Amino acid sequence: MEASWHALASSIKKYRNILIIIKGSPDPDAIASSYAISVICRMLGVSSTIIATKKLSLPENRAFVHLLDIPMHVSPEFSDYRHHDAYIVTDFQSAALPEAGGSLPCAAHIDHHEPPEEETKADFLLRNTKAGSTSTILALLLKQMSPEPEPSVMTPLSTALLYGIYTDTDKYSRAGDLDYEAMDYLSKYSDHDAFNRISSIPLSREALRLLKTAISSKVPYKDWLIAGVGYVDVASRDSIAIIADFLLKRETYNTVIVFAAIEESGGRRLTLDASIRTTSESLDLNGIIKNITPEGGARKFKGAYQINLDYFSHYPDRTRLWEVVSDATIELLKKSRDELYLTELKGFYQTFKKKMRDYFS
Repeated sequence: MEASWHALASSIKKYRNILIIIKGSPDPDAIASSYAISVICRMLGVSSTIIATKKLSLPENRAFVHLLDIPMHVSPEFSDYRHHDAYIVTDFQSAALPEAGGSLPCAAHIDHHEPPEEETKADFLLRNTKAGSTSTILALLLKQMSPEPEPSVMTPLSTALLYGIYTDTDKYSRAGDLDYEAMDYLSKYSDHDAFNRISSIPLSREALRLLKTAISSKVPYKDWLIAGVGYVDVASRDSIAIIADFLLKRETYNTVIVFAAIEESGGRRLTLDASIRTTSESLDLNGIIKNITPEGGARKFKGAYQINLDYFSHYPDRTRLWEVVSDATIELLKKSRDELYLTELKGFYQTFKKKMRDYFS
C-alpha cells in the first residue's frame, strides 16, 4: 500500500485543478472517499472540487454531509469542465466520463467493485475487491501519508470514512480484514458522538411509504423476491436501496430486487433504477447486471443498475406506462434468474481468464 500511496501522490501532483466527480448515487462511501481525495489534493498543493451529479436523497446522507461539513456540490446538470485539467472517480465501477468529450485525463480511479470489461485509462488505478468499501482503501492510503492532516481536518475525515465503511459493509456485518485494519486506524481520530448522531437518524416518511408499497407489490420467483414501487422523486432515490436491505432481512429469499421509475426535472426525465441485494456467496451479481445493461454494476452482495426512460416521459397515461415498465422489468428479472447457470459459467470463465492473464504477465 505504501507504493500505492507514492504513485497516487505522483499522479495528483501532475495537475493543478482536479474535478472529483461522484458518478453514481452519492452514498456515504462515495462521499467519504471523494472527501478523502480532496484532502489529499489539498495536502499536495493541488486545487480540487467535489461534484455529485445526483441529489442526496436520504435524510441521514444529508445530515452526514452537513454535520461533517463536507465540501461537496450537488449539480445534476454539471457540464462545465473547462476549469479543470483532470478528474478523479472513487467508488464507481467505471471511471469513464464521456460527457467531458475526452478532453480531461483521469488522474486516479479508486474502487472496490468488480472491474468493468474495459477499464478507462487512469494515471493511477487502485481496485481492491477484498475491501468492503472504497473508504477502506482511502483510509489505508491515508495511513501511509506523512505528515497526517491536522486534527481539525483529520477528525471529520476519519468520521466520514468510518461511516462509509459502516454503511457499505452493512453495519460491519460483512467487514473483512482490510476493513477492520482501516477501522482500527480511523477510530483513533473520529468523532464518535457525530457518528452516532448520523447513524441514528430514522427513515423518512416517504421511505416508509415506499416500503409499504414494496411489501404489497412483491413478486416471489424461485429464490428471488422482486418488488416495484412505482414513480419516485429523485430526492428519494436512495430509499430503494434501503428498502432492498430491509426486505432481504425480513423475507426468506436469498435475493431481493427493488425497482422504481425515478423522476427528475418535473417529470421531464425518467430513469428505471433497480437495487439488488443478496445473501448468496456464489451469485455473480455483476454478471447478471451486465447482461441487462452496461449502466450498472455490483460487488459481492449488492448491486444496482439504471436504464434511461426519457423517451417515454412524454407518454400521458402514467398508470399504463408504469404497468409496462413494471411488467417488462419483472419478466426480464425472471429471465435473468432462469439463465443464472449460464451467467455464473460466464463469470467463472472471465475470472479464470483474468487469473491466467495476471499469471503470465
